Amino acid sequence: MQLKRILVPLAGTSVDVEVIRVAVALGKPTKAEIVAIHVIEVRWNLPLDAVLEPESERGEGVLDDAMKIAEAAGSHIETELVQAREAAAAIIDTARDRKSDLIVLGMPFRKRLGRVYVGKTVQGVYVGAQCAVLAYRQEETR
Repeated sequence: MQLKRILVPLAGTSVDVEVIRVAVALGKPTKAEIVAIHVIEVRWNLPLDAVLEPESERGEGVLDDAMKIAEAAGSHIETELVQAREAAAAIIDTARDRKSDLIVLGMPFRKRLGRVYVGKTVQGVYVGAQCAVLAYRQEETR
């Protein structure tokens, strides 16, 4: 696969660092454009363009950290803060609009009822994305 554009959705979790590094490693050989996004999910009782100051500040921090991680790995990334009703739909739409070849998702290691849990955003992106999707699941910490 000849990668030209990689989309990296970030949630502000501990797996973000590794996801950025994976995207940079995959994108370097072809000098692929890497775009990191953070989606702020807006509650249904608020207008979609509502000013959500704490969430926006947190999202900007997540994206600033991502830029630093990418630069330390020898790459430059573009960042975008997105507001939407549902993260998976926003990720899929952004990937389509930017003509992404690959979405690299992070999955923090989580267990529910003794089983590894895959969240609704990862499931939604896997099912709905038109491009390739790579999920990086964090290893279990002991």
